[in-house]
Order: sequence, then structure tokens, then C-alpha cells
Amino acid sequence: MNVSARAPGKVVVLGEYAVLKGAPALVLAVDRYCRAEISENLEALCHLRSWAPKLQEFRFDPLAESGLSLVDTVINDNRLEYPWRGDLDSRALYGELGKLGIGSSAAALTAWAGVWCTFAGLGGIDKNNEGLGKLINWHRSLQGGLGSGLDVAASLFGSMISFELQEDSAPVVDSVQLPSGVTFAGVCVGRSASTKDFLKRFNVWQDAFPAQASEQLSELTCLAKAGHAAAAENDSAAFLSVLTEYGECLGELGEAMGVDIVTRAHREIGNEAKRYSVSYKISGAGGGDLGLAFSADTGALKAFLRKMENSQYKIINFGLDRRGLCIDGHI
Repeated sequence: MNVSARAPGKVVVLGEYAVLKGAPALVLAVDRYCRAEISENLEALCHLRSWAPKLQEFRFDPLAESGLSLVDTVINDNRLEYPWRGDLDSRALYGELGKLGIGSSAAALTAWAGVWCTFAGLGGIDKNNEGLGKLINWHRSLQGGLGSGLDVAASLFGSMISFELQEDSAPVVDSVQLPSGVTFAGVCVGRSASTKDFLKRFNVWQDAFPAQASEQLSELTCLAKAGHAAAAENDSAAFLSVLTEYGECLGELGEAMGVDIVTRAHREIGNEAKRYSVSYKISGAGGGDLGLAFSADTGALKAFLRKMENSQYKIINFGLDRRGLCIDGHI
């Protein structure tokens, strides 16, 4: 039996950090994919190849760990006694200078869980609360218990979603759309950052300065709700205004924490974006990686992106992935 799967990366349109406190986040699955494949192996040992982005190869006994934590997190719950051969390819989620900041670990986990749970006869990963819960638990175990799970939700369901954590139940995930006429592109500054590290520092700061953290998060939450409402009402002007303000508030959050959530490069890009009436913000926990430029004026956005290319930044034109996790298995 041979099983293959693909899972998309994501960009965070709105809701970074505030989502951890129950605010709605807007997340968009993009057409950059991690691909996974698994089949039976006639050799005595399992053979695993992983590209992230460089090739690593692992050979190991079926009852032993592979040495790749993402894979072991999934297979340790449902180990097979016979040898298999697997590939996990995340190269499309990396650029020349490192990861793009579009959820490579979440896409890789989702793709691998899809092929493994199908190959092992576990019925795959369903696109429902149960399937999402499995992925979030596995991903959090890899992230030291951190993170909201919005990235695996985007990889699982695809399209653009609203993601909202609940205290005593599964996250609420709904389909949403960008307001009519709004388009976007990514601006990569060529500096990778660790989401896990930034979330750790956020938690330390939040514990040390609870009153200040509450004030900062309340402001971000209000903006996240306003952006969610603007998208639902198809109000492009209000939506774009919220995006700009949210990006600025993320910068203020970083200053309060004493870290560069919004780096100098992103601040400079944001200032330049205003000259073109383009909304700009980082995507994700910050520290580098990717920024997003939004506009309802196609000409203005193109002019801004040309300026960024001339400034040696990498422009990434993302498309929307509408399918999420896709699994193909055959005997």
C-alpha cells in the first residue's frame, strides 16, 4: 500500500497573541505545500527521508524511534511492527535564506499525520473537531505545550478561517473571506524566527507584568474583533484600517516585552507602505520571517511591491488553498 498527502502552509491575517486569550484570529491557507508519502518497505529497517529544507535520512528498527521528533510524536501512539518507507518534504515552505514563516512545522505534522493514520489503518485524519484535536495535541507536544493551534487548523481545513479558542470545548472554526477587492502579497525580509521562543518570552513577560499584559491584550482583542466584523460585513476600508493598526499594536507589544516582534526591517517596510496607502503587518509571532501587504487598490499594491523588490526584499505572491489536507491512498 502507498499513501501520499499534502497539507498547505498558512499566513496569519489577524489575531496574533490575542488568540491565546480567546480573541478570533483570521488565518489563510496558502498554496505552498508540505508533501508526505509512505509505503511498505521490503528491507529489514524503516527508511525515512525528510527535507526541511536539507535532506536528512534515518534508518531504524520498526519498534524504535526514527530520530525525527515530528514523526515520532505521531507514530509512537500507533506503532507498526513491520518496516515502512516514508518521505516528508517541506522544501516549498522555505526560501533561499530559511523558512518563510508560513507554518512549516504545522503543515509537515498535518501531512505526516494524514499519511500515517491512513497507512496504519486508523481512518486518516477527519476534518472535524476530533481530527483537529489530535493535530493540536501533537503540535503542542512538539512546541512545549505552547501555541493556539490555528496553524494546524489552517493546514487541515484550508481556505480562510476564523479560529477562536474556547475554555472547555474545541476551538470554533468558521469559514470567512477577505472583503471584496482586497488582495495581498508576502514580503520576506530574509530573517527566520522561532515561534516557540517568542511564545515562551510572551508567557514570561505576561506572568511578570500581568496588568500591562492585560491592557495590551485587551487592545489587540478589540482590534481582532473589529477586523473579524469588518470581514463579515465586507467592509474593505474598515478591514484594511484594522490591519494597519493591529500591526502597529504588535510593535508596541514587542516594545513592552523588550523583544523585536516587529523588527526594524518590518517597521521600515510598514512606514513605506503608508506612502502607497497599503496596509502592512507581520504574519505570526514576529521576530523576522514574513510581512503581509494588503490593499483594495491593485495598482497601489503593485507599485509598493516593486519598490520592495528594488529594496532587495523577496516578494511572494500567495494563492489561496481551498482544500486543506488531501490524502491519496491506493493498494
